[in-house]
Amino acid sequence: MNRAYRYKRLAEIATRRETVSIFLIVVFIAAALSSMFISPQLYQWSIHEGDVALKDIYAPYDFTYFWGVDEESTVKAKDAAVRAMPYWLRRDPALEEKQRARFERFFDMLDAEREQNVPIGEKVTSLKAAMEERPSDRNLRFFLEYPDPLEIKQGTFGILEDVFRTGYISRDDLDHLRRKGVQGVIVFNKEAGTETEQAPEDLLDRGGIRAVTEDYASKRFASDRKTRQAVAALISAYIAPNLRIDEKRTEAETEEMLKGVEPVSRRWAVKKNELIIEKGKRVNVRHIAQISQLRRVFRPGVKPTFFFGVLLLFLLLGLIAAVYTSFSRKRNFLMDTKSVAIVLLNMFIMIVLADFIMRSPQPSYFIPMASIGMMITLLVGFNMAFLTVVLMSVLISLLVGGKIEMTLVLMVGSTVGMFAVRDVRCRTRILWAGLLVGTAKFLAVACIGLINGMELDFYVKDGIWSIASGLFSGFIVMGLLPVFEHLFKVPTNISLLELSDLNHPLLKKLSMEAAGTYHHSITVGNLAEAACDSIGANSLLARVGAYYHDIGKMPKAEYFSENEMGSKSMHAKLAPSMSALIISKHVKEGVEIAKKYKLNSTIIDFITQHHGNSLVYYFYQKAIEKSGSGTVLEEENFRYPGPKPQTKESAIVLLADSVEASSRALGDPTHSRIRHLVKKIINNKFIDGQLDECDLTLRDMHNIADSFVRVLMAIFHTRLNYPENTKKSPNGTLPDDSKNKQRKPKQKKKD
Repeated sequence: MNRAYRYKRLAEIATRRETVSIFLIVVFIAAALSSMFISPQLYQWSIHEGDVALKDIYAPYDFTYFWGVDEESTVKAKDAAVRAMPYWLRRDPALEEKQRARFERFFDMLDAEREQNVPIGEKVTSLKAAMEERPSDRNLRFFLEYPDPLEIKQGTFGILEDVFRTGYISRDDLDHLRRKGVQGVIVFNKEAGTETEQAPEDLLDRGGIRAVTEDYASKRFASDRKTRQAVAALISAYIAPNLRIDEKRTEAETEEMLKGVEPVSRRWAVKKNELIIEKGKRVNVRHIAQISQLRRVFRPGVKPTFFFGVLLLFLLLGLIAAVYTSFSRKRNFLMDTKSVAIVLLNMFIMIVLADFIMRSPQPSYFIPMASIGMMITLLVGFNMAFLTVVLMSVLISLLVGGKIEMTLVLMVGSTVGMFAVRDVRCRTRILWAGLLVGTAKFLAVACIGLINGMELDFYVKDGIWSIASGLFSGFIVMGLLPVFEHLFKVPTNISLLELSDLNHPLLKKLSMEAAGTYHHSITVGNLAEAACDSIGANSLLARVGAYYHDIGKMPKAEYFSENEMGSKSMHAKLAPSMSALIISKHVKEGVEIAKKYKLNSTIIDFITQHHGNSLVYYFYQKAIEKSGSGTVLEEENFRYPGPKPQTKESAIVLLADSVEASSRALGDPTHSRIRHLVKKIINNKFIDGQLDECDLTLRDMHNIADSFVRVLMAIFHTRLNYPENTKKSPNGTLPDDSKNKQRKPKQKKKD
């Protein structure tokens, strides 16, 4: 017993809409991952070198493989590696020490001359005679008169160390590096055990030493320009290069690097249906290379970390979708299994298309992301389409390489496409929407190009592919939309317009076999359309649903009051219970007729829900009167089968149906009486619980009532009461009616 209960409970959980939707999501993720990582062609055949081929083996598709060494490419690879190899420059600590001693002697001489009690000019002359270099008299005078000798000495030595760290190279060595095309150098100090990688242009030479030392001096003597200039002039005159090219070290490092350069294998192309191995031939190494390429289960370059990263990305995007739907929809989106399936199937198709385009020569901007935005907008709605486009744009952009500009282009084009098809009612508008998508994507590409300063060929190449992507999206939607409509039984405005044609075979049959019901349905359609417009619901869907909601009356049209045409009622001799059964049966018969004519399931919902489970009140009261006060009647026997309206549109058709039928009984349809009738019917349906399962609000019902009153007033508008003219003309006939019309008619008395 407990086991049977558990199995029953599991079956109930498994068949819930939420469970089915979650299962579809899991299947989608698995299929999407497979399409991205599993090779589309698997060639599983055990073969070894030296075996004899038992049959001819042909290539199942175009592919390339690597076999043999490409000598030319290998040489180019080694040359490129050599050019990229940095030169080694040795820093000479001994030379640097000599430089420091030289500057130390200079400052010692300065100190000695300062102590001499002779004129400043003689001190300058004495210094110049003792020095190898010949600084200007002005600079020597400046050093002799500097108020703080220790400060200027320490500052000069600090700048000298900055120059040594940066590296000072001779002009000949620098020209040698430039001729070699050296892209980088490594400055090493063997004694200190340090190595520093630098660009050649960062090294100092005789041409730029003066400016650089003055820049270094500005950090130590910021407020004294004369001091900076004097120190820079002294250092540039006295300093010698401290870097030397180490050719031996460079050659040794280059040879070691060349040992690690792998030979470049030659790339060979194999065309589809090309013979790989001939029957009876021995299998060689080259054959093995070709077969190995075909054996790959996973696509080339795919790593397990990438697989788990994409799986985690799907989970994060699903989290975003769950948060968005929980705030944007009043009902749980997982309950709408059909919409979930439509969204997931569109996403999978786009992943496959995007994967194909990313592996083709076309730029990634060609990905027709707008097609799923337009498709889901037409089949499900804008909110879900926008969410899907955002998530897919992020996903594809990350798969392309994390390019934010790709996200921008895909989202801009898709958003424009969704807006362009929001109320589309003809298929040619979809092509125009595709052209708008292409234009929007072109502008997005132009925006990226302008920001990044791209060349003209970028705009031409990627811009043209973006426009082509928009047109491609339009053709995809035109081709797949009928398939989705048929597969998921979802009507769009285009298919609804086809059903709204009054020359539709079913509507023509209704007008011939149940003329009263036909005109009643047309009026209900007008009422429903106006009401939907007033609350923002799908007016076209409501109008088409109203046209077909009573087709079940055709088999027994004469049993419905609008088709009696003045004859005696067919219910006069029937028991009330039988009459109620015949009246309520038109719902079931309407479903059968709709299925026979292959109407969409959404239209069939209007047939089943346009009465809800409301009471066939007239015959219920009549049954009570006939049965007497002591008899208890079950209301369920006099109710429609239901269900209650599930959408705003079907609820509006229910209200419009009741309002139109009741308004026919108004003897004097004035504005106040019509308004009272409409409010009474809406209140009764509300109290009876017929509106409990749809999303109508009290404000919606108020707007619906106002729209009903406006339409009914237009239908029952009053006319002038023209009095009859009994005066005869001279020839004995009544005057022309046009003359009567010229007289002032007597107005009807207002209610």
